[in-house]
Amino acid sequence: MKLLLIVCLTCALLNTAESLRCHVCTDSSCTNTTSVLCPTASNACRTGTIVRQTGTSLSVTTVERDCSSLSACLTPATIETEFSVNRGFTREAHTQICCVTDNCNFQVLAVPNTQQNGKICPACSSSVDALAGNCTSSVNCDGNENSCFDGTTTFRSATMVQRGCMSRYLCTLPADQEALLGENTSITCGAPWSVSISGLLLSAALTAHKVLA
Repeated sequence: MKLLLIVCLTCALLNTAESLRCHVCTDSSCTNTTSVLCPTASNACRTGTIVRQTGTSLSVTTVERDCSSLSACLTPATIETEFSVNRGFTREAHTQICCVTDNCNFQVLAVPNTQQNGKICPACSSSVDALAGNCTSSVNCDGNENSCFDGTTTFRSATMVQRGCMSRYLCTLPADQEALLGENTSITCGAPWSVSISGLLLSAALTAHKVLA
C-alpha cells in the first residue's frame, strides 16, 4: 500500500513538472493576465494581436494570450509571424508568436499592417453574394497580403465562394485556411492580380513620357 502511494505521488509530480505555464488574459482587452497551469495537451503558449474588420467602417483590435498546442498555432514556434485573409467584406489580420517555455507569452506584439499595398484581387462584395456565387467585385490588398485566392467553403450546409487577398504563407496550409475561412475549405492561391496606380503616379508617368518623347 505504501509503495502504491509513492508511485501515485511520483506520477502526479511528473505530470505537474511536464505541464506548461502560460499567461492567460483575464479580461476582454487583455490588460490583465494571470499565469496558469495549462492542460497536458497544451505544449505551447500563444500571444497575438488581431485586427478584425467588417467592410471599411468597423475595425476591432484585440490582444489574446492563452495555452495552445503547436499544431493549433498556425505559425512556426518562436517566430513572430504576420498573416491575414482579406475577403473585402471582412478581413482578419494577425501578428502572432507561439513559444514553448513557461510564461513566455508576455510580449505585446505590433498591430498588423492595414495599409493598402497596391495589389487588387477578385472578391465578393458581401456574404450574400458569396453564398449566391455572384462575385464580380474586387478588393484592395493590405499589408503582407501578396497572393489572390479563389475557392469555396461550407456554411450551414451551403457552398460559399471565397475570393480575395491572402498572405502567401497560408497558401500551403489547409488547416490554417480552414481555421480562418471556415469548414471544408478548398482554395487555390495565385489567381491573377492587378496593381492600382494613384492619380499622382499616373500623372508623373505621363509627364515623364512627354518629356522623353
